[in-house]
Amino acid sequence: MRSKRVFVSLTIVFSMLLGSFSASAETSDPDFSFNGSGWGHGVGLSQYGAKALAADGATYSQIVSRYFPDTNLNDFRSINPNGYFSSTAKPVLVGLIQNSGTVSFKIDSGSAQLCFDKGGNCVYYAQTGSSYRFSIVEPGLCSFFKDIGQGEYLKLGFSGGCDASVKPVTSNTKVSIPFKARSYGGGILRFHYLPSSGKIHTAYQLDVEDYLKGLSEVPEFWPDAAIESQVIVSRSYAVWKILEFGTEGSMTAERKKECYCNLKDDSTDQIFRGWTGEEAHPSWVRAVSATSNTIITYQGKPALGLHSSSSGGKTESYFDVFESLEHPYLQVTDDSAAFSISAGNPHAVWKAGYDQETIAETFGFSWVSNIEVTDRNLSGSAKTIRITGVIDGTTEQILVKGTDFRSLLSMRSTTFDVLSNPRFKDVSATHTFAGEILGLYVNGITKGCETHKFCPNQQITRAEMAAFLVRALNLPSVPGEDPYKDDDGHIFENEISTLYVNGITKGCETHKFCPNQQITRAEMAAFLVRAIY
Repeated sequence: MRSKRVFVSLTIVFSMLLGSFSASAETSDPDFSFNGSGWGHGVGLSQYGAKALAADGATYSQIVSRYFPDTNLNDFRSINPNGYFSSTAKPVLVGLIQNSGTVSFKIDSGSAQLCFDKGGNCVYYAQTGSSYRFSIVEPGLCSFFKDIGQGEYLKLGFSGGCDASVKPVTSNTKVSIPFKARSYGGGILRFHYLPSSGKIHTAYQLDVEDYLKGLSEVPEFWPDAAIESQVIVSRSYAVWKILEFGTEGSMTAERKKECYCNLKDDSTDQIFRGWTGEEAHPSWVRAVSATSNTIITYQGKPALGLHSSSSGGKTESYFDVFESLEHPYLQVTDDSAAFSISAGNPHAVWKAGYDQETIAETFGFSWVSNIEVTDRNLSGSAKTIRITGVIDGTTEQILVKGTDFRSLLSMRSTTFDVLSNPRFKDVSATHTFAGEILGLYVNGITKGCETHKFCPNQQITRAEMAAFLVRALNLPSVPGEDPYKDDDGHIFENEISTLYVNGITKGCETHKFCPNQQITRAEMAAFLVRAIY
């Protein structure tokens, strides 16, 4: 059987008697243009909205109450389930590195003890300026080493279990990790062995306020109230996550296997820059001190602090983005402030363009002819997107959630309008056979009848059909064959001869092909059956 990939396209083409071949439909416009606004998931605090409100005189409590309605601000130590925070001096475990065999570190200032956790045995007193590493020497057995120069390392004391710590001796102790290009202070560098992988997880253990100082989520030059409101949201997020995953003693085996942490130091949680970030962002550190221990609470419990750069004009509800009825205080709120002059929001308006090949590959189509927003959330963002195209030779439509669409295409937000730009201006994206016609163009079978036109309702000649078939089936030409006398000098004479050699046509009469005669549906049937079998 000949290739099935062109069967449906050919059937559609010839059943409609479509098109010809003269001009290219190339265009500089993307196949799909998106006009949007906002950046991020849009839930919770809008950073640029907060900036504008602060510039106009709002306090951090007013900003937080706007984006987290029905909530209060409280000291998290008073919202302390089971004495969680009062019983743990340093409850934050920040996952720095996962699944490594060796971790290098340096004492930047102060001094520290290098200790194995089981038994509490310390093997070395590390001094300022020295570099070290902690390595697995055999499964479940690790050692500390000191860098003595020229690529040589000296083993320090005895080997022990692979749960170990770098414990500060002085208040000014700072430890840097070259792999992270960051320095950390105020806490303990922890190593935890994972028997299932035979690797080490590295975490930094510190208290909530020292953790907050190492974040710096917004620019230093923003108004104080904007920075303070972001600090409160970030602290609320951290406290909520600590309670969710627990401290070392209550952490689940699954979480220990993942990172041995209750917070990661990347964008999956919050980017923790440690002392390096603290030193570079004094305004942020002042805001941490000004709002010390303050978090958002809902009905007497810590609230989940979420934020994004800005929304599309209204923030999103938690349910619409994450499909959960949790956190009812994360609801649709007015974010028009993010579009004011004082916001200076670079994401107030954005544009993006995608070719149909990218969309098709992403969503499992052969090619895509149309994208439409079929349903919107209360905020105005895209809730459901319908994609129309061809899958395995058949026109299909699929519905995609707006959040999945944004994620898969790395779009700035889900607040957007979409415009389909057909390859041929006379074949709309909603045309019954838009997908099949696009398929002919993509597969190099036709370039249209004129520049940017396909002439979908124009009938075709027998010669044009011959060209379609030869291109679709990629039939090789056979030089020297001249079975018909009435096609001499015709633009498609070679294609007509190729059909004859491959047994697809017998002509209209003896030694005649009738190249300029329009083709009937019955003749089309004969051509197609011979071409396919």
